[in-house]
Amino acid sequence: NVGLSVYEDYLLFTSRFFDEPCKKSSMENLMAPGLPCFIAHSSGTSGGATKHFQKYRHRDHVSLSTSEAMKKLNPPTSNGGGKNCIMYSLGYRQVVAPLNEDGDVEGRIPVCLMTSGVIRVSNNMVVGGDAIYSTIKVPNCSSPLAVSFIQNYKPFLFMYALFALVEPKLETINTLFTTTCRDLCRAIHDQLGDFIHCIETGVIPDLEGIDQVKENLQRFLQPNPDRAEELRKIGKAIETQGWFKQIRPELRVILATASGPFSTVIPEIRHYIGPDVSLETLTIASSEAFLALAYDPRDLGLYKVVGSDDVIEFLPVDEPEESRYLAQMGNVDPGKKYEVVLTTRDGFWRYRLGDVVEVVGFDPRDGQPVVRYVELSDSLFNVHIRIANEVTTETQLPSIVDATSDLLGGVSEFCVCPDYRGSVGRYAFMVELQ
Repeated sequence: NVGLSVYEDYLLFTSRFFDEPCKKSSMENLMAPGLPCFIAHSSGTSGGATKHFQKYRHRDHVSLSTSEAMKKLNPPTSNGGGKNCIMYSLGYRQVVAPLNEDGDVEGRIPVCLMTSGVIRVSNNMVVGGDAIYSTIKVPNCSSPLAVSFIQNYKPFLFMYALFALVEPKLETINTLFTTTCRDLCRAIHDQLGDFIHCIETGVIPDLEGIDQVKENLQRFLQPNPDRAEELRKIGKAIETQGWFKQIRPELRVILATASGPFSTVIPEIRHYIGPDVSLETLTIASSEAFLALAYDPRDLGLYKVVGSDDVIEFLPVDEPEESRYLAQMGNVDPGKKYEVVLTTRDGFWRYRLGDVVEVVGFDPRDGQPVVRYVELSDSLFNVHIRIANEVTTETQLPSIVDATSDLLGGVSEFCVCPDYRGSVGRYAFMVELQ
């Protein structure tokens, strides 16, 4: 008898976490028992204003998809001591500090990206310890943790690229999303001279937004004239297929979510890394939950639903938007499209996630559904363009770009909006070329 819900149904409760003054009594046991360990904020804009999702600590045995996602983020390296470049942020937008009845602070709750919060919780990294964490370099990672505290995107990208270029045993690059991987490759090409100078001299440059961590970064960068000369000889050969493999010969795999809107940059990335480096997708994830993990590394659009953290149900897209039409995981039909509905341990009940997936079958090992990501729900997010009596959906827009990409010179990213400058409305495509 529980009906479907959307984010606006919870605003009265989620807003309490941002009241001033922030009282513990008004937020404790509100969405789930206790206080949240972090508050995830949405990173996209499909739903308009930023959304916030309180995240609570749960026992490990009921957090299977979260723990499996964390394992995927930091894969094992070879016996030869290979390294991973894992690009993630430990920054936050703000810290919520609830006050008890005596006016004393009881806890510091970061408001951050979902991945940032999960990494913090998984490694018991409290906000108050950031000054210590920024002095550490994890043994199997190419970059010191200080890089993850850089808030500005360009220096954040530069520093991850710098330490990846220096590390001789780099085997894996995990950028979380393919667009970040593309940005990493381009940054190395466009600023190769700056990278060579840093590596040759062993000096961290003065970049905007790194003052608080520059000293810790400098501790892990030593002069390496030989490596600088290697890069100088390779040069800017981005037009050569496999150029990135020349720069990092030990590289085996790129890990990045590569389905849905992140698929447009796949051809460009494959050109950079060449045929000898594999590109593997990661997860279907959002600020609300980790929904599914990559099922087949060879198929970038195929995922397996992992259903221990939350109760996952499926609403057929061709049925009325009512809870009585929901299908359980074992009752979905291969070939049909469904919108994902979640009941979470963090206080959301039959919440419409908005992601539409197509069921392609079931994992023979445990019977969990295997799905392909399709799009965001048009009815929930209005992810479509309506001109006159014609409606174009999110799925159709990338197919138009794919069909014309070669003609335009290779499209890596695009944006679409209605164009009413003429007497008849039309679609305006703003594209970024490779």
